[in-house]
Amino acid sequence: MSVMEAADSLLPAQLAALMARLDPQHGAALQPLLQRLLAALASGHVCLSGMTRDEFALLRHSPLAGRPGDYAPLIVDDAGRLYLARQWQDETRLVAALQALAADPQPLAGDVDSVLDSLFAGAPRGDWQRLAAWLATQHRFMVISGGPGTGKTTTVVRLLAALAALSGRPLVMAMAAPTGKAAARLTESVRAARDALPVDAATRAQLPDKAQTLHRLIGLLPGTARPRHHAANPLPLDVLVVDEASMVDLTLMAQTVAALPPHARLILLGDRYQLASVDAGAVLGDLCSQQAWRTATAAQLQALGTTPPGRVDDSAMLADSVVVLEKSHRFGEHSGIGRLARAVNAGDTAQVGTLLADAANLDIASQPQLPEAAGLHALRAGYWQALDELGEGDNWPALFAAFNQCMLLAAERHAVTQINEQVSAELVRLGRKPADSDWYPGRPVMITRNDYSVGLFNGDIGLTVPRGGRLRVIFPTTDGGWREVSPARLPEHDTVYAMTVHKSQGSEFGQVWLALPPQPTATLTRSLVYTAITRARQRFVLAGSLAVLQAAVQYAPARQSGLAEKIWGRGLTA
Repeated sequence: MSVMEAADSLLPAQLAALMARLDPQHGAALQPLLQRLLAALASGHVCLSGMTRDEFALLRHSPLAGRPGDYAPLIVDDAGRLYLARQWQDETRLVAALQALAADPQPLAGDVDSVLDSLFAGAPRGDWQRLAAWLATQHRFMVISGGPGTGKTTTVVRLLAALAALSGRPLVMAMAAPTGKAAARLTESVRAARDALPVDAATRAQLPDKAQTLHRLIGLLPGTARPRHHAANPLPLDVLVVDEASMVDLTLMAQTVAALPPHARLILLGDRYQLASVDAGAVLGDLCSQQAWRTATAAQLQALGTTPPGRVDDSAMLADSVVVLEKSHRFGEHSGIGRLARAVNAGDTAQVGTLLADAANLDIASQPQLPEAAGLHALRAGYWQALDELGEGDNWPALFAAFNQCMLLAAERHAVTQINEQVSAELVRLGRKPADSDWYPGRPVMITRNDYSVGLFNGDIGLTVPRGGRLRVIFPTTDGGWREVSPARLPEHDTVYAMTVHKSQGSEFGQVWLALPPQPTATLTRSLVYTAITRARQRFVLAGSLAVLQAAVQYAPARQSGLAEKIWGRGLTA
């Protein structure tokens, strides 16, 4: 059960009874504070800050609360943050594991520059993609962050090839992502990049050819107390790459790092500006909140004509371990999508309004609301044409490509449900969908719950097609193939003409429409807007009020945790 589900399921009466039983003297008085903590966890925070003097006094006198290292259900750290014991342990263990990785760099020997010159042919030695790869040959822990099109996947494939070429023995490498959808996309991207590498067959053979979910990698199955792989039973790996790391919550990241063997290298990829996990923690954001460099490294970068961002600090735990790629190869200097995303990240509401109002920006637009049902259906005309042309054939790549040309996004689930119902009603009117059945050719579905027995996972998208007089749902597989599943065998799922912005992470679409609510809400944040914009490859359309959008751009709440402070030090700014 997730933290969010626990907060929702714990009734006030049950909580009061538990507190009274464990601490008869203070239990009743502590109940409101614990409920605030659970609400904070459900909102993505790891801990609760800002307690009053009376609340601190109450915690000091209660056997339910302890200091770091105590055996107690509640922990109050030296900075005055209140944790559930599990979150405090996860955060503490993750910091210790990252410190151990950083303290044992294990630089590779050999002619590193020659290998990188071959892999990054034509790139100057001061290019940040090449520098990220060079740093990864010198350290066991590497974070590579960047927006869409900045070359994270290209960099990591070349980086892995460099590790393989420089190693004195064959390496065992693996790739993982938090969702099946992100794992499939990583597999596709890495395969395309790997085949173009200027390396010998032995080096190419060491590179991983498919990604899997983190849950499957570490053996975290429903109903199990802990993953199959942990510190006492580590993964048989030399190198692990985790993509879409912004979506990984604190507990899962702590479990993943704990499952690595003592000699392994860990490489995290992701966009620090994207939405964080729906569960507690914003690990990638905390890791990328600073950049620091050892004195010798800073001098090398400056000699290459590159000014290292951040500070020079030999004592920083993650010095030389965080690289942020800024140059987008997808969204050029004059791209409306790229400029809009940058304006959102900067919190520049005036620039956001100017860009959307400028008709010269052909790849971005805005209008007061979404089209009516007929207009929503028309946005997917290419998909329905591809379905009609499919017949009994199996040109699944073309069908999925047509489907992925457009996606409607919303901040909240109820808005997504309304859009999906509108489109479904229009399909009934057009005769494409039976009024008395959910199943029909063309129905797109998204899996909403992991099912290991069927091999389908939360976020997987399938398309319904006719096969031999019956309906089947086609899903892409992580090995680049396809599988057919009977509708009756599907785990929990939704129709997906529209999805929440959270669910869109790890995906890209030709055209993206973002439907805004009529008023600002707590879920409508800067990171949500940025994530929605950067799902679009060719065109982004805002459907809603500019004022509501600008309010969202201004709203950038930080998730409360102690991770950034423990890694980078108190009082430092990004």
